[in-house]
Amino acid sequence: MSEHLETRTLIGQRVCNEGPSAVWQELSRRPDRPRLVFEVDDDLWNIDGSSPVAHAFFTQPDVLARLEANIRVADAVTVTMEPLAEQVRRFNPNVHVVPNYLPAWLLQHERPRRDDGAVTIGWGGSATHHMDVQEIGAQLRQVMARNPHTELHLIGADYRKEFGARERVRHTGWTATPADYWRAIDFDVMLAPLRAHVFNASKSALRCLEAAMLGIPVIASDYGPYAAFVRHGETGFRVRRDHEWGRYLRDLVNDQAMREEMGAAARRQAADWTIEGNVDAWAEVITACRESTSR
Repeated sequence: MSEHLETRTLIGQRVCNEGPSAVWQELSRRPDRPRLVFEVDDDLWNIDGSSPVAHAFFTQPDVLARLEANIRVADAVTVTMEPLAEQVRRFNPNVHVVPNYLPAWLLQHERPRRDDGAVTIGWGGSATHHMDVQEIGAQLRQVMARNPHTELHLIGADYRKEFGARERVRHTGWTATPADYWRAIDFDVMLAPLRAHVFNASKSALRCLEAAMLGIPVIASDYGPYAAFVRHGETGFRVRRDHEWGRYLRDLVNDQAMREEMGAAARRQAADWTIEGNVDAWAEVITACRESTSR
């Protein structure tokens, strides 16, 4: 490590592996250390067992111990939702809620579109959503069976089995950068299931925001962050009862004008959620960090 540390503020996301944790702890003890900001955007203490890989990793005592120790020595912690802030304050009182924002260029980005009349239904996300995607498998299969002009495109975790769609399905694995992921989104309709669960209470509306930025209408669970973000009947639909997944999906895959109108409304809403327009939120964290370390 350099003798002269020039970094003034260091932001670490989910630092809990052994090597990075050792560095983080060493930095916290240095007299010339940078301000340390710990960032976490999931309730890692309540991952459901239906997501076996993530659950197995974050329930390891050593991993949790390092996670909590690294949060304790941070000058500030950032989270995206208040329920998660409540969890993290057990280890560090200096917690700031900074919502997720996305780059403004997405508002002008033209996503890839098919010209053969096919309608692409899409979902993208990590391997912590097993319980969520199970919510809509039966309804999705029924709609696709009765509407042969549809296809399903999954990005990220491979949930083809959970969705239960065997034909007209594409899967795109993890991309090298977030920008590559956004450019891979070619959905005409975005699915956003979210089961009522303590883990999901700390989720942000990021999936719905991504859809809005790209002008894509979303069908989302009427729960938690999605309920607060999606404007029912304007930027998409919020689902309260299981059969509504099929109803709203049928409406959107068969009505291009509705998709375009809702997508345009969603993009207008998303204009308030750009990184460039909300830099003050992060500036406030850095300022608070500076003040706490100067005392």
